[in-house]
Amino acid sequence: MKSDNMKPYLFENWHIKSWKDFLLLQQPNYSDYTLLLNTLSKLKSANKIVTENEIDQLKYFYSEAEKGNIFILQAGDCAETFDSCSFKDVKLRVEHILNLAKNLEDSIQKKVIVVGRIAGQYAKPRSEPFETLNHYSLPAFRGDIINGIDFNEIQRQPDPLRLLKAYESSKKTYDWIKEITNHTFFISHEALLLNYETNLTHKSIYSDKWYNFSAHTLWLGERTRELKSAHVEYLRGISNPVGIKLGPNANYKEMVSLLKLLNPQNISGKINLITRFGNKKNDLNLENLIDYLNQSGLRFSWSCDPMHGNSYKTNNGFKTRNFDDIINELIHTHKIHNKLGSYLSGIHLELTYKNVTECIGGYKNKLNENNLSENFQSFCDPRLNKQQSIDLIELFLLQRNE
Repeated sequence: MKSDNMKPYLFENWHIKSWKDFLLLQQPNYSDYTLLLNTLSKLKSANKIVTENEIDQLKYFYSEAEKGNIFILQAGDCAETFDSCSFKDVKLRVEHILNLAKNLEDSIQKKVIVVGRIAGQYAKPRSEPFETLNHYSLPAFRGDIINGIDFNEIQRQPDPLRLLKAYESSKKTYDWIKEITNHTFFISHEALLLNYETNLTHKSIYSDKWYNFSAHTLWLGERTRELKSAHVEYLRGISNPVGIKLGPNANYKEMVSLLKLLNPQNISGKINLITRFGNKKNDLNLENLIDYLNQSGLRFSWSCDPMHGNSYKTNNGFKTRNFDDIINELIHTHKIHNKLGSYLSGIHLELTYKNVTECIGGYKNKLNENNLSENFQSFCDPRLNKQQSIDLIELFLLQRNE
């Protein structure tokens, strides 16, 4: 679809609930609508988690990333859990990511800005709405903000009260982060539950701009970035920086239309494009996409998510990722940017400080498929463990200049 043929109404008449007239994807069905409305009302009057000045500061950093002056490390859990909302756990998560950032910064001699997948990453999109176990089907687990991981009818029913629990946990986590560190540390999550995001979105007291105060930046996933999706409609109206995940099926011309929808004034620092092609498909198609969009005249920064395109299921039923695929995609993406005179200005990783056994391989302490059952803790996607994430940064730094 050509960008100049987009219907005018897509660019006009945005309001805080205009997304309800668009294609709505990946939303839970709540049985108690009255309880949902009461919960959303409480969210609407809740205190802001982040500030407008912090959001604008991150937008400035993304604008500098566009020029290659700054590098962005976006990292954290696949999906946070309410159980992990403790000062000790948050401290260990934050310190690990900051240590990785310091290793990066010391080597590339650029300022590294940390954006955590933390303080709000409680929802997960799913490819299938139901999960079947022993010939019995229940709604899929969609993250603690929606339902519970235990495979029973009560836990798997979407519960509106979990929205409040997610807000309270997110605010508490970010408050702890500010106590823990004097560094610049920003928070992010996927923009998924639009009722939740809408009620934490407010008009600036200084201007006519609207901000989502649940996070400094949000990203638009592969499953929700259709041009006429409700998620795109919502995100085009807020002033936060927005990430866009791009897989191997991304249509070049549609991406131009999407960029114009989300950033019609072509503001620097507004958009971060996050490629996630997978190592096996990380070929000429990625190079053509980067080259095409770089010549569009539109403003955005580039990041690489080498995790999400490299998942597969083992014969014994574990969803995993191979460390070699992850590092190879990252290095290959960096080389393509260099070849084109472009900037790879960020990495987007799912990782943990824990010694989990979720991804196979490694640089120093390699895991194989037989190790996965030893300490597989993720409720959703496999994460790099502490040593693997250190290894990844080390190998990236060793090979990026070759």
